[in-house]
Amino acid sequence: MKSFLNLSPSPVRVGRACAWIEREDGRVLMTGLEWGGWTLPGGGIHPGETAAQAAVREAWEEVGAHCEVAGDPVTLRGASGVDAECYPLRLLALEPSPEGRPIAWVDPRSLPWADDVQLRQVLAARGETPPALALPPLVVRAVEEAGAYGFSRSCSLETGRLLRTLAASRPGGRVLELGSGWGVGTAWLLSGLDAAARLLTVDVDPACASAVASRLASDPRAEVRCADWRTALKGGPFDLIFVDCTPAKGEESLDALADALRPGGMLVLDDFSPPAFLSERMQGGDPLREALFTHPRLLCTEISVSRRENVVLATRTA
Repeated sequence: MKSFLNLSPSPVRVGRACAWIEREDGRVLMTGLEWGGWTLPGGGIHPGETAAQAAVREAWEEVGAHCEVAGDPVTLRGASGVDAECYPLRLLALEPSPEGRPIAWVDPRSLPWADDVQLRQVLAARGETPPALALPPLVVRAVEEAGAYGFSRSCSLETGRLLRTLAASRPGGRVLELGSGWGVGTAWLLSGLDAAARLLTVDVDPACASAVASRLASDPRAEVRCADWRTALKGGPFDLIFVDCTPAKGEESLDALADALRPGGMLVLDDFSPPAFLSERMQGGDPLREALFTHPRLLCTEISVSRRENVVLATRTA
C-alpha cells in the first residue's frame, strides 16, 4: 500500500466535498488512492470552511489543480454510504500534486470509468448515463418507491446487475426470491427473465408484499406472496433462488435451500463483507461461508461486486 502526504489533517470534520474537473475533451481528473484505486479529488470539510472551499482546497492539495467553482454541486453517495458534495471546478493551472499522488485524466463516459461509483452518479445527475448502464424502467420505479417509503435495505446496484445476468441464463426457468423488500431485486430479476420464465417472490411483511404485488399486477411472469421463506421452498424445485432475507441466511438453512433447487440450480446470497471490512466478531471466521463452501451438495464461489460487497454463488451438484 502506498503512502501519501496529508496536507490538511483534521480530527474534526463537518462533511465531505470533492471536485469534478473536466477538460475540453471531456476527460475528468482523478487522483490515486493508497490502496491503488482512483477517486475524484476530495476530503473532509473543516470547521469554518464551506463545501465549495473544501473542494477547491482538496483539488490543489491532492492533484495540484488551481481551480474556481464553476457550478452547483451534486450530492454523491460513497461506497461506504457517506455523502459528499461534488462541485464542478474550472481548471486554471495544474502543477505536480503537493501530496505526491498520481493523477489520471479518464473518460467518464466510457467503460470502465462510466461505472465508477462516483462518476456514474455525476453522469446520472447530468442526464448523461451511457445507454448500456441505464437502469431498466421497472428498476427505476422500484428504487423511487423504496426511497419514498424510506426503505433502505434494497439490494445494491452491483448485485442487481448480477441478478439480471443470472436470470437471463435461465430461459424458461423457475426463479424464487426470498425477501421481496420493496421490489428492487425483484425488478432486476424480471429485467433478465424471458417471457416463458416465472418468478415467485415472498416477504413476511404485508406492506412490502402488497406494494410489490401492486406494481407487478400486470406482469404474468411474477407471483408475489406474503409468506414465510420456508413455505415458499415447498413450491420447488427452482432453477435460481435469490436469498435476500436474514432468517434464510443461516448455516442451518442450507439443506432446505439445496433441497429446493434443481440439480444445476443456483443459490445467490448477497451482502457478504470482504475480509478488509469484516466485523471483529468474524475475525475467527464466518460460519455461513464455512457451511456454504463445505456443503456436500453445493459448489461455491465468492465474487466481489463492489469494494465493500461480495456475493456467494452456490450451484447444486446432485
